[in-house]
Amino acid sequence: MWTLIALALGALVVYVAACAWWPFMACRRCLGTGKKRSPSGKAWRPCPRCGGNGRRVRLGRRIYEIFRTGA
Repeated sequence: MWTLIALALGALVVYVAACAWWPFMACRRCLGTGKKRSPSGKAWRPCPRCGGNGRRVRLGRRIYEIFRTGA
């Protein structure tokens, strides 16, 4: 039981460190390219989810920013 709690806390510490050092992750919809095919399939368009930059803010970083700003 204590081993499981220790492993969970360790994973949490690693995730918090990852959110602090690397606040962005690759967009899952465009796989980090920032481009998405148009419905016709002939042209490229900016990815609507990431805005064309290929990066998204991690969930943990968004939660941290909410607590930091007090919103």
